[in-house]
Amino acid sequence: MSAGRYAWMADALCAQVGGDQWTEGLAGSGSQAAKRICSDCPVITECDQHRAALERHDGTQLRGVWGGRTQNQRRQQLGEAA
Repeated sequence: MSAGRYAWMADALCAQVGGDQWTEGLAGSGSQAAKRICSDCPVITECDQHRAALERHDGTQLRGVWGGRTQNQRRQQLGEAA
């Protein structure tokens, strides 16, 4: 991972919190807590752009909360069936 390319990650609040709240649909998950943390994150836009780039590269949708939205919310935004 290139330090310059991903320098924004140092400011990501999720990197400072950790835990299961970043996943959804798993026992003990708390996507509401994750979205609250994301809402205050200074790099929420960079996170969502990174998620989108990963999905384009891999051709799959990432699970969990990225850029303040769950996988289901991202699907709904794209007009897909949840």
